[in-house]
Amino acid sequence: MIVSIGCDIVDHNITSKLDWCNDTHLLNRIFSKLEVSLCPKNNAKKYYLGRFAIKEAILKCLGTGIKDDISLKEIELSKSDYGGVRVNLKGKVRVIENQLKITNWHISLSHSGDLSIAFVVAESK
Repeated sequence: MIVSIGCDIVDHNITSKLDWCNDTHLLNRIFSKLEVSLCPKNNAKKYYLGRFAIKEAILKCLGTGIKDDISLKEIELSKSDYGGVRVNLKGKVRVIENQLKITNWHISLSHSGDLSIAFVVAESK
């Protein structure tokens, strides 16, 4: 059963002005060590901005959006065995996931020109 959906779009031009890919402090506030280690060197911008869009869409599924008491690092994204995105939640977002009885995450990520969009479906059994 579908519990909720979330969608987010990121404009690469805005984040380019902030120089995300070269700001180690910022990257370490948003992404786990695992996520940083999985970043392809030849396509870092799309990788980071796509994963940021996924994290935002997940927070929308959970009904929170970004709040001061929720760290984006509590949402860890890795590769699944079949090449998709695997979601591992920790801390407060994990508590909300359990309260909503979410058992599966379905993620679609697309890039076009200077935009990355993520569409996320939260499902329960």
